[in-house]
Amino acid sequence: MPSVIFGLLTVALGLWGLTAWWWSVTEFLRGALPIALIFLGLVALAAGVRTVRKPGGKATGKAEAEEDI
Repeated sequence: MPSVIFGLLTVALGLWGLTAWWWSVTEFLRGALPIALIFLGLVALAAGVRTVRKPGGKATGKAEAEEDI
C-alpha cells in the first residue's frame, strides 16, 4: 500500500512539474533528441556491421544462406 501511495504522489508531482516548467522540458528535449539520435544511429550501425561481418572474414546472413543452396 505505501508503494501505491508513493507512486501516485510522484506521478502527481511529475505532472505538476511538467506543466509548471513546460518550456524547460521542451528545451531539454530539443537538446537531448539530436544526441539520442546520434547514439542510436551509431548503435544501429555497429549492429549492422557486426551482422554483415564475422570474425573470420566470412559473410553471414543471406549471402551465406545462398551459398548453401
